[in-house]
Amino acid sequence: MELRMYKKFAYFHVQTVMPDTLGYGLVDSPVGLISWIGSPLVLMSAKNNSPAHWRQGLQSFGIDNVCATLVIFWAMRNAQASMRLHYEFYWNDREYLEHFTIPHVPVAISNFPNEIIHLTKFTSWRTFNNIKQFTYHKEGGHFPHLDNTEGVVGDLISFIQHNVSSDSG
Repeated sequence: MELRMYKKFAYFHVQTVMPDTLGYGLVDSPVGLISWIGSPLVLMSAKNNSPAHWRQGLQSFGIDNVCATLVIFWAMRNAQASMRLHYEFYWNDREYLEHFTIPHVPVAISNFPNEIIHLTKFTSWRTFNNIKQFTYHKEGGHFPHLDNTEGVVGDLISFIQHNVSSDSG
């Protein structure tokens, strides 16, 4: 497994197995919070695992966005709660979702190359029976609203223009 992917799955693993242990430590330690949140922001944006690309990942988010994200987590003291969502989904909702379908709601799916897991059209049809738009982007990762804002906004605009009736309001 590629080193970069291995590191990304390490974050997922800790959050699904031991969210409270780490989470309470992050609520109590600003330095711990910076390292836990700051590094994946950069790692999941960078194109590969080298210091030069880490700097590129930080630049693509902008230091102001990174700092704002950290301040929100610190001020709200919600690092533990946000990790707990991963745990609850993985251990409680996964079996339910295996048989869950959304038959009639129009859906748009966007895939980004630096994301951890990619949805394919084939597997997505099992859950979403009304996929109206499926996009593969050339840039972006786990936080696409920050590192590929134009792509996300473009997808939303396209989806709304093609799927929302002008007389439905």
